[in-house]
Amino acid sequence: MERDPRYKTAKILITSGHIKAFREIFDLEVIPKSVVARDLGLNNVRFTQLMFNVEKFTYKDTFLIAALIGIDEQTITSLIIEQYLLDKRSKKKKPK
Repeated sequence: MERDPRYKTAKILITSGHIKAFREIFDLEVIPKSVVARDLGLNNVRFTQLMFNVEKFTYKDTFLIAALIGIDEQTITSLIIEQYLLDKRSKKKKPK
């Protein structure tokens, strides 16, 4: 099965610094989350849950995403960590 050509676009945007957090890949509609979910062998609902709770990604899933996009594991891990920190800050600001 051939890789979706939009992964190349994601790689270019990530390596050039235009994408700084994990969900930006999907917020900017670079590649549909359904495509990534299918390529990971996850259903769309489960992948969406992981997108909004990035700390629950396994290293295996993280490294597979890196391979699909064509970037190194440390780069995708950095994007996920940045997303985690952004989510953590936004949760603190919400009134209880």
